[in-house]
Amino acid sequence: MIKSLQGKLDGLVGRGSGFVEALHYKVRARVAELGVFQEAHDDLREQFLAERRALEEKFTKLYAPLYVKRAAIVKGQTDVEAEKPVGEDKGPDDDEEAPAGVPEFWLCALRNHEQLAQYIEEKDEPALAFLKDITVEVLDKDDEEEEKDDDDDEPKGFKLAFHFEQPNPFFTNPVLEKSYHMVDDEDPILEFSKGSEIDWLPGKNLCVKVMRRKANANGGKKSNKPATKTERTESFFNFFSPPEIPDEDAELEEEEMEQLQDAMEMDYEIGSIIRDKIVPDAVSWFTGDANANSDDEYDSDEDDDEDDEDESVEDEDEDEGGDETTPAAVGADGEKPPECKQQ
Repeated sequence: MIKSLQGKLDGLVGRGSGFVEALHYKVRARVAELGVFQEAHDDLREQFLAERRALEEKFTKLYAPLYVKRAAIVKGQTDVEAEKPVGEDKGPDDDEEAPAGVPEFWLCALRNHEQLAQYIEEKDEPALAFLKDITVEVLDKDDEEEEKDDDDDEPKGFKLAFHFEQPNPFFTNPVLEKSYHMVDDEDPILEFSKGSEIDWLPGKNLCVKVMRRKANANGGKKSNKPATKTERTESFFNFFSPPEIPDEDAELEEEEMEQLQDAMEMDYEIGSIIRDKIVPDAVSWFTGDANANSDDEYDSDEDDDEDDEDESVEDEDEDEGGDETTPAAVGADGEKPPECKQQ
């Protein structure tokens, strides 16, 4: 779909306008020389990208053991020796055995991100409490869905894997995956995304709601319509059912095209947040420290904006000959994202 749209756009740009050809021959020569510089720059750019990829691969391998150790503690496979701090008051649960691992670690980490929290419904939380790890992988040849015209064309993108405790009362999948196939590794242009089909247990599907038909109060003829029907409803688990890409030959209205593009962009943004923010800094999101850092940065930006606004207001008053009193800037403290509720 993206390639098809890009092809249509490319057809509208640079159609032999004759602009360069119409320039003075000396100017054309200068443009040609600039092209040599551009080619040299492009070669260096390719070198930079290759070295960056190698550096990313190197540190991905260095990160991996840390993520394994983190997962072991979260799952309760590895424990940490701890003594009660001196002087700390005795709590009501001190005589009880501590729960294994770190309960609701990933639920809290996801929910403490303000943007992701918008997609987590209250009904989703019991299911997400069984989430024990999130891992990120670069797509490899086995992950490719469609055959490529060029056999040497490697798939581009990444895959998120959500590891759930089994058994759990919601679904039988031990792992739910979401893969993002990109047009290019360097440019965030999404070609398509694909999610796992969730094997919900009977009556546990969080992505639908059951609508029951009212009984015929007048005692009339029985309807042949089913007594219940299901409708899609808001749920974080809709994340695994990404926007469907129509066939390239399908004709879409402009509004439908815009809606599809918006949905794909939002889908990619959520996946990128999980990949780039949640997984690397999961502990900070769980404790809320990541939110504190985000608030500080937000407040700093707001202060700068307010200073600029104050200066603008003062300038307007001076130019228009207004009174000496300028309106006070309204405070715009960033709203703190929802805190994690420990149960």
